Amino acid sequence: MVSGCLARIVYSDVKHNFFLHYLLALVILLASPIFFSLSELDSRLAAQPLEAYVPLIGIVLMTPVFLPEQNESIYDVVRSKKISHNIVCFMRLMCSLIMIIVMIGVYVLCMKHCNSQVTLRHFFGSVVSAVALGTVGFAFAGVSGNVIIGYMASVIYYVMNFSLGKKLGDIYLFSMMYNSFDEKKIILLLSAVMMIVVFPLRKLIKER
Repeated sequence: MVSGCLARIVYSDVKHNFFLHYLLALVILLASPIFFSLSELDSRLAAQPLEAYVPLIGIVLMTPVFLPEQNESIYDVVRSKKISHNIVCFMRLMCSLIMIIVMIGVYVLCMKHCNSQVTLRHFFGSVVSAVALGTVGFAFAGVSGNVIIGYMASVIYYVMNFSLGKKLGDIYLFSMMYNSFDEKKIILLLSAVMMIVVFPLRKLIKER
C-alpha cells in the first residue's frame, strides 16, 4: 500500500516536476563534444570532460529536489498528507542520484567506444564530482528554502575549483586530472554527511 503510494508520487514528480531537469541534464551531456574531444584520449585527458564538464548535471538534477514545495502554501498541503514530506524529498533525491549514475555510466561507455582510456575509476570520480556539486546546491536550497540560493552556491563552488585550484585541498573536484584520487573519497564522505544532515536541519528550521 505504502510502496504503491510512493511509486505514484515518484511517477508524478518525474512527469510534472523533474522531466525538464532530466532533459536539461541530457542536453548538457549531448553538447559536450562541442567543448571536448571524446575520442582516443589517454587516462589523464579523459578526466578533463569527466571532471570539468559532466558533473554539471549534478547541479541540474539535485538542487531542485525541494523546488515543488518552495511555495509555503504548497508545502503546507504536502505536509498534511499521510506520507512524510521528508520521505517524498528523499525519494526525489534517490531518483536524482540514480539518474546521475546512469547518465554518467552511459557517457563513460560512449567514451570507451570512442577508444578513450576510461576505467571504473573515471566513472566513480565523475559521479562523485557530480554528487558533490549537486549536494552543495541541495543543501543550501534545503536549508535556505530558496532553490536560487542552492544554484548560486553550487556555481560558486564550481568556479572556485577553477580559480583556487589545488588550494581547495581535499575538496578539490578536478584531482583526477592530476592523477590523484584520494580527494574523491573525502568529497564523497562529506557529501553523504551533508545529504543526511539537511533533512533534520530543514525540519528544525521549518518548525521554528
